[in-house]
Amino acid sequence: MCGIVGYLGERPAASTILDGLRALEYRGYDSAGLAVLTPDGLEVRRCAGRISDLAPLVEDAHLTGSIGVGHTRWATHGAVTDDNAHPHADASGRLVIVHNGMTDNVDELRAELLADGHQFSSETDTEVIAHLIGVERDRGAELPDALGRALQRLVGAHSVAVLAADEPDMLAAGRIGAAGGLVVGHNGCGAILASDLPAVVRHTRKVQIVQAGEVVSLRRRAAEFRRLDNRPVTRGLITVPWDPVAAAKAGHRHFMHKEIHEQPETLAETIRPRVTLDPPELRLDDFRLPTDARQIDRAVIVASGTSHIAGMVGARYLRELARLPAATEIASEFAYAPGPLTRRTLVIAVSQSGETADVLVAVQRAHAAGAPVAALVNTVGSELTRMADAVLPLHAGPEVSVAATKTFTSELGAFYLLACQLAQQRGACTQAQFERRIAAIAHAPIAVARALDVEPQVEELARRFHRCKNFLFLGRGLGHPVALEGALKLKEISYIHAEGFAAGELKHGPIALIDPDMPVVAVALDDDDVRAKTLNAVAQIRSRDGRVILVASDADDLRGDLAEHVVRVPRTAPLIAPLVGVVPLQLFAYHMAVRLGLDVDQPRNLAKSVTVE
Repeated sequence: MCGIVGYLGERPAASTILDGLRALEYRGYDSAGLAVLTPDGLEVRRCAGRISDLAPLVEDAHLTGSIGVGHTRWATHGAVTDDNAHPHADASGRLVIVHNGMTDNVDELRAELLADGHQFSSETDTEVIAHLIGVERDRGAELPDALGRALQRLVGAHSVAVLAADEPDMLAAGRIGAAGGLVVGHNGCGAILASDLPAVVRHTRKVQIVQAGEVVSLRRRAAEFRRLDNRPVTRGLITVPWDPVAAAKAGHRHFMHKEIHEQPETLAETIRPRVTLDPPELRLDDFRLPTDARQIDRAVIVASGTSHIAGMVGARYLRELARLPAATEIASEFAYAPGPLTRRTLVIAVSQSGETADVLVAVQRAHAAGAPVAALVNTVGSELTRMADAVLPLHAGPEVSVAATKTFTSELGAFYLLACQLAQQRGACTQAQFERRIAAIAHAPIAVARALDVEPQVEELARRFHRCKNFLFLGRGLGHPVALEGALKLKEISYIHAEGFAAGELKHGPIALIDPDMPVVAVALDDDDVRAKTLNAVAQIRSRDGRVILVASDADDLRGDLAEHVVRVPRTAPLIAPLVGVVPLQLFAYHMAVRLGLDVDQPRNLAKSVTVE
């Protein structure tokens, strides 16, 4: 959430910043603005709404200048209004800032400034920060030092970028806490600053990361990094392995549709560089635990949203394949009630962006207890990759749509590989078992590709059901997290109320909801122990006039009247089934939202990266 872009160079700053903000739209926002240093001074244009609302204001102003900052805001302190949109100025109007974060001590700081005669034109904590920086400038501090001093007064996690009228050749930016990231890059035309990679990789693939507790002075051809106490920091370059073209829709109507269809390739990128079949080997060369796997007593997976649901599958993999007790915790709950942790507890943090605030706080709690932390993460150079003791990159490439799809299946693939490696290291499997497991995951991308063939049938189901207001999703075993993910996807992008639950719980309450107006999506895949019980639940629903969409294996011999509609996916090994079973549910949510004429890639009130608690 909240996108930050800064630019200084040879190009017009306004158009360059607008392009960068468009690249960050997926993060979620409700207002936008920019400031450019022109020959007449600082010019600010901002408004509630989308970048498409901001662009005409900028174009009509004919802003000339080659240095500026821009922002997309996701409202925290203050309502969604023009006045609360960023950038915000200090008391003198000589500097402006854009900001990502929430200031926990804002009331105290605002009261102090009001007592000194300051006046505010917005409800935001951001304007308070701008005034704090202005105060330090009035005391004689250089811009980067003034920013550093102001950041030290803030409680919470923050990323801030500053543009000053008397510093026409520099932008300053800084971070504290587990706020959203800041990335800087240079090319022959100048320098770019942004809160996420898609706004930078269109300019350069060689970047530097602003880490927590640092301030950067960004000039056209150089970046100087310092700690908040002014100690210099040496920061190397990272080469981003993403082609900017990968963020284009490539002929798809929406990024979500593109990313659903990319899953065979992205899953293969997660698996195949690490797996060989002749001879069967698993090589996680980029993943080294800081402790002997045989010394681990249990694992705790911490994540949020879709990654938390992936963690439920991952916990099953760890228990069944590695014989390691494992549980999944919602990161925001674990962060403040982590329970007993020791050096023999492996904490596995999962985040697509690597900047999820709840996950980062959870990792801090784990480290404080002495527990080793492993991370499954998709974004190169993110905060989580620096905090974790071991990192297993997903290699899924940029995911632009707010609703996660391809990163979910890549997380499942990564969890499976991790469980197989731990099984080997712990002596929890025979060689024959290991070879069968490796063969099963190696062929999973092909099964996912075949699962995409159900799209015409699913699109027709969306036509039939898109006027429904409520849905139930159910499954057992590994079908349970698949059902939860299906319900989450439907509510995220279609705004239809959907509830997922374990099929065994049907008679313990949910069955009271069954009637012809409450469609049920049932997931009955290749888990022989519970598949028959899921089908029994479906029969009970049908006997009460319930409408059922059943997701089942193409090898199942089902009674013709068991479900109103049956969507068949390829049969796989039971532990691989979630990878194929989730595909029709992703497509169903997508086509339901399209039918309803909704903004699929940027659903209301949601942000791609939740970088504040």
